Amino acid sequence: MLGGVCVRVALLPSRAFVGPAVRIRVVAAPEGLLMDIVWKYCGNLYPLLDPHWAGVVLIFCSVVCGAAVGAEREFKHKSAGLRTLTLICVGSCMFTMASVLIAGDVINADRTRVAAQVVSGIGFLGAGAIIRERGTVLGLTTAATIWAVAAIGVMVGGGYAVAGLVLTFLVVGTLTVVQRFQRFLIGPCRFSRCLITYDPRDGKTRIRLLRVLDEFQIPDRRWKVVTLPDGRQNMEIWYCHFHSAHRAFLTDLVEVSGVQEIEHALAPRKTDED
Repeated sequence: MLGGVCVRVALLPSRAFVGPAVRIRVVAAPEGLLMDIVWKYCGNLYPLLDPHWAGVVLIFCSVVCGAAVGAEREFKHKSAGLRTLTLICVGSCMFTMASVLIAGDVINADRTRVAAQVVSGIGFLGAGAIIRERGTVLGLTTAATIWAVAAIGVMVGGGYAVAGLVLTFLVVGTLTVVQRFQRFLIGPCRFSRCLITYDPRDGKTRIRLLRVLDEFQIPDRRWKVVTLPDGRQNMEIWYCHFHSAHRAFLTDLVEVSGVQEIEHALAPRKTDED
């Protein structure tokens, strides 16, 4: 049997040649047998593959898993994006593989010693993504994503590549589908127009305003700048006034040096939510 295919060899007498002729008949393996082979590779790959090939497969799988979650975060302009989450997943996988390979075939060896330190070490990285400012906590989802991606890397490094791929699908689904369900519960965004009049001061004021917008992840399509005849400039910003977290940046805009006036007006409802 080769790869789920049964090969039957029969020796038949031949008149044209001296000796028997060989007839090869290929018979498809039963469907249940093929599923058993596929199911076997869904488990631990270390007993099934050569150590070198197992390392290549697992490292490549960790890159795919980290990049899948990182692409979703990068699309939403989060601090931990494609490169960060890919490196976290690959690093966790490498630490776990090193723990397994160093232990080798020793019976009493602890194969989880190195991998266990990933859990505590990744906590410091996740804590750095959490920011508390003016009573608002930011970055909790990013920190939780870092922790989940590290867990996927440990799972893949332990030899369970298919399990890592399934967990990646669940994490990406949680970040997308659950977020849409959350918006359904709290209601859609209701947009307003904020008109800020400021003194350019050779472009310094605009840089301060853009820094605030970047900190609160206001996309570029939500604002524009117009120069007035008297030399001052107006920055028009479209923002959600319905959710407190979406309008929290207004407090920082008021404190920017050079801002002279802020006007608010209701705007038509938009559908391109972040």
